[in-house]
Amino acid sequence: MKEAATGAAERLRGSGSVLVVSHIDADGISAAAVASTALDHIGMKHETVFTKKMDEAFVSGIRARKPETVWFTDLGSGSMEMLSGLSGVISDHHRPSEERPRPAGGRRTLFDFDDAPRNGFIQVNPHFSGRDGSRDISGAGCAYLVAKALDPELRKLAYLAVVGAVGDMQDRDGGRLTGTNREILIDGEDMGVLEIEEDVNLFGRETRPVWKMLQYASDLNLDGITDNYQGSMDFFMGLGINLKKGESWRPWSDMKKSEKRAVVAALSRLVSREEFMGEVYTFPMEKKGTELHEAKEFATLLNSCGRYDAPELGLKVCKGDRDEALDLAFGLRKGHRRQLIDSMKIMEEIGITQLQNIQFVHVGDMVRDTIVGTVAGMLFGSGRINDRKPIFALALADDGVKVSGRGTKALVSAGLDLSEVMRLAADKVGGVGGGHNIAAGATVPPEKADEFLALADDMVGQQLS
Repeated sequence: MKEAATGAAERLRGSGSVLVVSHIDADGISAAAVASTALDHIGMKHETVFTKKMDEAFVSGIRARKPETVWFTDLGSGSMEMLSGLSGVISDHHRPSEERPRPAGGRRTLFDFDDAPRNGFIQVNPHFSGRDGSRDISGAGCAYLVAKALDPELRKLAYLAVVGAVGDMQDRDGGRLTGTNREILIDGEDMGVLEIEEDVNLFGRETRPVWKMLQYASDLNLDGITDNYQGSMDFFMGLGINLKKGESWRPWSDMKKSEKRAVVAALSRLVSREEFMGEVYTFPMEKKGTELHEAKEFATLLNSCGRYDAPELGLKVCKGDRDEALDLAFGLRKGHRRQLIDSMKIMEEIGITQLQNIQFVHVGDMVRDTIVGTVAGMLFGSGRINDRKPIFALALADDGVKVSGRGTKALVSAGLDLSEVMRLAADKVGGVGGGHNIAAGATVPPEKADEFLALADDMVGQQLS
């Protein structure tokens, strides 16, 4: 990947202008920010555009702009068949359309990463190095490798690569980032832009009242505490912890070490430490107690921008805007939280339909297609639905039915690969799909949704058999 990144940097340096194209989620916005900041750093003229997905209509629009060089971040590798007439760089961690085998001896040359004879793109992608793109490195991380190759001083962008990785849930194994992400963490520490701490690893530790952080911890299932306002407050008060400081509720980041030890000990008597402890990544240059100080909350802020059609706001925040863009992003985030909770209730009211090997819920137009996967993941992690089958959430979108699939580590270990299921099943019904083994998506014609689900059910059955 580093060799490919060097070639990608040379390609970018030799360009007159660059068009950056990225995805709308936290990883995609972080990746675009890394790319845009790096191009600013070398004085390269560029523009940045975002898309929910790569399809022929979008790519045709890109082609009509006649860009000299395109830099695809957090997408592109799974859409090579669409990119004729374009050239440049792809820094992506999703499974490529066609994975090339390693040459004899296991070593690659730069040419192995450069598809110039076929389509003119240099790809920085972990799958070409035999690594798992769902946990080794994110799209933002791949963009970071290119930025670092442009100038080692750009290691200061390591924190954005970490935001992208955490936003993509790459820390789900053992509550910490691993693989190439680990090298990026070390870069960030060396540059003084991030700190690593072993601590309670639940969402909201910076900004939520501590009782609310525990009440809404979607990865925990604590009887009498989870989704229980009074139960969560009683848990802390039973430990003698003062929940307020003056008139303000105290977040976890405001707890004393002795208070934290008491909470950890009490939780350890209810569930295993691995379920709530892990590494926490904070950014010392940002104000403590704000969403931007910690990776998970930073990523959620970016996700809210993308899901509500304002990825450009997230880009501005990543590039340092702490005024109007940040205020608007905060507004979106507040609406995002309410919408997620309301949408989760809608899914539960509709009910989950069980097929032989998968389960699904079709929300129609009652939940935004851009957040349906996030909501399905929350429902999956809540312990309220069957965790022995992957869940498929369907919602109406402008261009068809959006399908978001979510699995578990156990299902992936048993053979589940949702990326392959989405890609192959969608293709058979005239749609498009792809993603990761544990989380993937597709868009299919509305009249083909049932056929798609039947195909997916059969494919998952074959994988898990």
